Amino acid sequence: MKKIKLDQDNFKHFFSPVGPLHSHHEEHVWPYDYVDRGSDTLLVTIGDSWTWGSGICGPFDAGNITEEDDKFRVSNLYGNVISKEKKWNWLNLGFYSMGNHWMVDKVFELRGLVPHLHFKNIVVVCVMTGTARWFNTWQDSLTDHKKFFTTNKMTEQEDYENFLIELNRKLLREIMLLCGSDERIQLLVGSNQVDHCGFDVLNTDQVIPLPWYKLLSNTDLDGIFVDLESIKGLQRMEHLLDNSDQRITFQKWMIEKIDQAEKGNEIVSKMQDVADDKFHPNHNGHRMWAEYLLKDIL
Repeated sequence: MKKIKLDQDNFKHFFSPVGPLHSHHEEHVWPYDYVDRGSDTLLVTIGDSWTWGSGICGPFDAGNITEEDDKFRVSNLYGNVISKEKKWNWLNLGFYSMGNHWMVDKVFELRGLVPHLHFKNIVVVCVMTGTARWFNTWQDSLTDHKKFFTTNKMTEQEDYENFLIELNRKLLREIMLLCGSDERIQLLVGSNQVDHCGFDVLNTDQVIPLPWYKLLSNTDLDGIFVDLESIKGLQRMEHLLDNSDQRITFQKWMIEKIDQAEKGNEIVSKMQDVADDKFHPNHNGHRMWAEYLLKDIL
């Protein structure tokens, strides 16, 4: 089988871009990063804006960042810090506003590429974000959510909580299946500004125990696994409900979810080494996360 050598210029042959369906970009872009250190081990970091590095140099995006700032971003990303210490090659598949469904898609694309790569070991680190981002959009269009609400009573707030947890469990099972189908792949899963959700389906050695926000804030969200971006997705759920009893219960539950998301944002804004936008870790926050993974996980 012909082997493929990754570089900064051939992403479009192997990974789908982001564009109008994913973000405010009107054109399709491939905002991924690759560093070749001549290693037989590849580190792959997958996530949203925290993984991409929003906030490392202040407010910017992939469309207007200067070359100098972009070099600083890449240099200080936690994935680069780890791979430099380990002398591994490194592939960064992260972008802002992405949800957990998108991360599964990146794992799927990576898994299709793995047989063509020369690496003996591939370490995949997925940093999950708020549950239900991009809910009931093209990203989960193969799932008939309306049928679920029609065939289930969903008249207790706990029903909606369990539904949300099961969404993440389903995605994590898909990631496990993809990564588990090649013995070279080691999977590690953590979370960024939210607590773990559905992680009970993972093996113990696949879980990064400490959420990123908790490392930087030394504060516990006490089980909050939604953020304000998730709330935008959850609002779409009401249009799928089958009757007024479901809607009343859902509305009460949503009030609680909004309160939790606002509480989560407040805690994140007070993190040590938070960026000027009060929402992302700065370069020191990335280094702290990298040092934690290097010391306790890798």
